[in-house]
Amino acid sequence: MLLAFCISAPNSMANHQYVEKYISTSDGLTLWSESFGNQDEPAILLVMGAMNPGILWSDKFCTELSNAGFHVIRYDHRDTGKSQGVNSAENPYDLELLAADAISVLQGYGIEKAHVAGISMGGYIAQLMAIHHPDLVQSLVLISTSADQRPYIQATMGKPNGKFFLPPPDRKFLDYITESSRKPPQTAEEFEENLVQGWQATYGGPRPFPREEITRTLRIVAKQASAGITPLNHALATAASPDRLEAVKQIKAPTLVIHGKYDPCLPLAHGEYLAEHIPNAKLSVLDMGHSFQWSWSEEVVAGIVGFIGNH
Repeated sequence: MLLAFCISAPNSMANHQYVEKYISTSDGLTLWSESFGNQDEPAILLVMGAMNPGILWSDKFCTELSNAGFHVIRYDHRDTGKSQGVNSAENPYDLELLAADAISVLQGYGIEKAHVAGISMGGYIAQLMAIHHPDLVQSLVLISTSADQRPYIQATMGKPNGKFFLPPPDRKFLDYITESSRKPPQTAEEFEENLVQGWQATYGGPRPFPREEITRTLRIVAKQASAGITPLNHALATAASPDRLEAVKQIKAPTLVIHGKYDPCLPLAHGEYLAEHIPNAKLSVLDMGHSFQWSWSEEVVAGIVGFIGNH
């Protein structure tokens, strides 16, 4: 069953409405989603990275895309935000099921074909959609992502990493993981600060870290989180999934790869591999790290609009 209700009068930043909708997945979970702009315009599905809900695609980011003439949809993965969670011990899942969730969101809006933009793990999901469901993907935007998550997963789990073609995360980011494991936060204040530090560890480049915006958003995330969600299940789902080093060569959709020169999680070689092995893909390298939110949003919006406007 699909439920939809308008939560606002016309948006003051754009003469459009935005609408919340709850979507049923193929295995019976309920996912939260929200759309911006005119539903008659071309659709852009935004797929967030691991352990983060859809509102990390900020309101301003979504509104700017909708103002450019697109129907923009963001949603919460299972185990994040307002969506339902899963007992992974009883019902383990992988990236393929998360890709099926993304397809359920499109179906819930009655969309037959969409531009799909994914960041980090969301980029893995977007790749799977383009590989296995090419009829659904009009164009593809891959931000701070990779065809092979294994170097990241192995390194962050403290396992040997020498056998992979693509590089592991930078030492500075791994030091944050190690220190968080050695001295986990105990209070709500410590937990919030640890999350902020995690976001800061993913940043890079010359621009200041947007601490105020990140902190404010993380507090909203904490207040909105559904009972029973376990975002760390995404790490298990990613670890349980194969790489796409060969599979990405099958992608037919026009593809834009946006990657940070200073990405500490998935170094630039990951983005370069995608651009070199997805047929006719275009690479845009920005002076950013892994996370672009707020600091690089204008450049990312401009890149997306300029690219998919031609497709």
